Amino acid sequence: MMKILLLSDSHGNRKGMMTAVEKYGGNADIIVHCGDATRGEAEDLVDYNPDKTVICVRGNCDWGSTLKDVEYLEAGSKRIMITHGHFFGVKYGFDTLAEKAAEENCDIAFFGHTHNPTDVTEGGVRMINPGSCGMYKPCCAVVEIDDKGNVLVNHLQI
Repeated sequence: MMKILLLSDSHGNRKGMMTAVEKYGGNADIIVHCGDATRGEAEDLVDYNPDKTVICVRGNCDWGSTLKDVEYLEAGSKRIMITHGHFFGVKYGFDTLAEKAAEENCDIAFFGHTHNPTDVTEGGVRMINPGSCGMYKPCCAVVEIDDKGNVLVNHLQI
């Protein structure tokens, strides 16, 4: 079983992000932040979790960041695309994100930007947004991938 703590859009709210890590990240194998980790939150995740794989991408508010716009992750039998989502127009639909993920042979796309918890499948790609860990009604997601490739997503309030 692979367990991933999925975060996004902390927007300078280290407390919300770190509360999610403390509550739900203890038994996670991987921590992913889908962008808008302004003011050094991405670095905090890495420093605070030296024993875990931490993957962060750049969001539209991460000015000056050297993080990549897209990262890829192999988790169990699944290939996952990780992005913030603004380059793929996720506020207006998921078709562009689904097409790009499918082109990259990904089964799943993790994204942020909308601040809305999402779990939808389009074009054969499962798209998961944890919501915002730093805004009003902060939340995150825990994604579990079992040995048979089954994917369980739990959106959780922080």
